[in-house]
Amino acid sequence: MTFIKKILFFYPAGKRTVAIETIILELKKKGYELLLLTTCPKDDLHFYLESEGIKTYSLRSGGYFKQIVQLLRFCKNQKIDFVFSHLQPVNFVSVLAQFFMKTKVIVFRHHLQSVQFTDEKIYIHPNEIRMDKIINRLGRKIVVPSMGVYKGMEQFEKVNLKKVSIIPYIYDFSKYKSPNPQKIEEIKTHYPCKLRLIMISRLVKLKRHHLVFPVIKELVQNGYDIKMLVLDQGPEKDNLMEYINNNGLSESIILIGYTNDFVNYMAACDLLIQPSLSDASNSAAKEMSLFGKPVAVSNNVGDYNDYVKDNVNSYLIPVSDSSRHIKNIILHAYNNPQKLIVMGELLKKEVISRFDASHASNIMLLYESLLK
Repeated sequence: MTFIKKILFFYPAGKRTVAIETIILELKKKGYELLLLTTCPKDDLHFYLESEGIKTYSLRSGGYFKQIVQLLRFCKNQKIDFVFSHLQPVNFVSVLAQFFMKTKVIVFRHHLQSVQFTDEKIYIHPNEIRMDKIINRLGRKIVVPSMGVYKGMEQFEKVNLKKVSIIPYIYDFSKYKSPNPQKIEEIKTHYPCKLRLIMISRLVKLKRHHLVFPVIKELVQNGYDIKMLVLDQGPEKDNLMEYINNNGLSESIILIGYTNDFVNYMAACDLLIQPSLSDASNSAAKEMSLFGKPVAVSNNVGDYNDYVKDNVNSYLIPVSDSSRHIKNIILHAYNNPQKLIVMGELLKKEVISRFDASHASNIMLLYESLLK
C-alpha cells in the first residue's frame, strides 16, 4: 500500500507570494497532500490556496512557546510527515519543536545579511543574529535558494554544509496578471520624465535606499530628468521621507508604499535598482524581467550572478563603492534607452528558461529527494 505523504508549509505571512504558491501546487501535482499553517490571520495567500484545493490554517496568537505547543498539537492531530518551515520566525519555532515530535522538519532559509562584504555600519539586531545561530545549530536539514546564501553561511556563519542543500525558487509566471495599458499610461503621465526608476524592497537599511537617494539628488541637481518610484514599506520610512523633504526631492523620489498594483508600476518604469545586501533569491528582479525591463542588482549577492550578465542583459552593482557604480549605471541607462529595451528582452528569456515552473523538472527532483 502506498501512503500519501502530508507536507505542512509553515509560514509567518498571509500575503500572496508566487514562489510559495508555485511549489505548493507543483508538489500537489506530484501526489502529496499539502497544508498551509501561518502564524498570522488568514489573508490573500490562504484564500487563493483554498481556491486551489489546499487546506489552510492559522495559529492563535501567542509567543514562541505557545507557537511551539500549537505546532506540536497540529502535527500530531493532522498526522503530518514533513514540516517545510519558511522564514526565520517560524524556523526558530520549528527547530525547537522537532525534538518533541516524529514529524521531520526541513528549514527553508530566505536571507543572508551580507554586511560583511562592505564597510557600512548597518545595525542588525542581536536577536536576529542569535536566532540564526540557533536555527543553524539545531536545524537538521536546511534548504537555501542560491549559491550566494550557501557560500555566505559557510564563510560568515561557519555552518556545517553537509546539512545544507540548494534548491532554487520556481515560479508559475502565468499567475501574474498582465499589466493594464491604461494604468501604465496613467503612471507615466503622473510621473513624467526621461528615465523612470523603481525600487521594490522593504524600507530597511540592508536594502540600501540610503545609497540610492543621494545619487538621485546629485543627478537631478545636475539637470537629469529622472524620477524614482519606491514601493513597499518598513521602519526606515520616516528617515527616508525626512531626507526627501530636507533635500527638496518630493517631485523626484516618490514613496508609493505597499501596493498590490506592482505589476503596472514595473511595466511603467525603465529600470529596477536593487543594491540589497540581504537578498537570497529576489523575486522583484525576476518579476521586472517579465515585462522586458532590465535590473541593476548587487554583485555576488543571492542568485543574481546566476542569471544577470553585466551590461548584457542587466547591470551588476559591486557591493563596495556602490554609490559611484549606481550613478554610472543610471547615466548609462539614461543615455542608452534603446539598449535598455534589448537588455530587458534578453533578461526575460534568461529568467523564464531558468525559473518558470514549466522548466522545473530538475527542481522537483530535488524536492522529492528531500522527502525520501
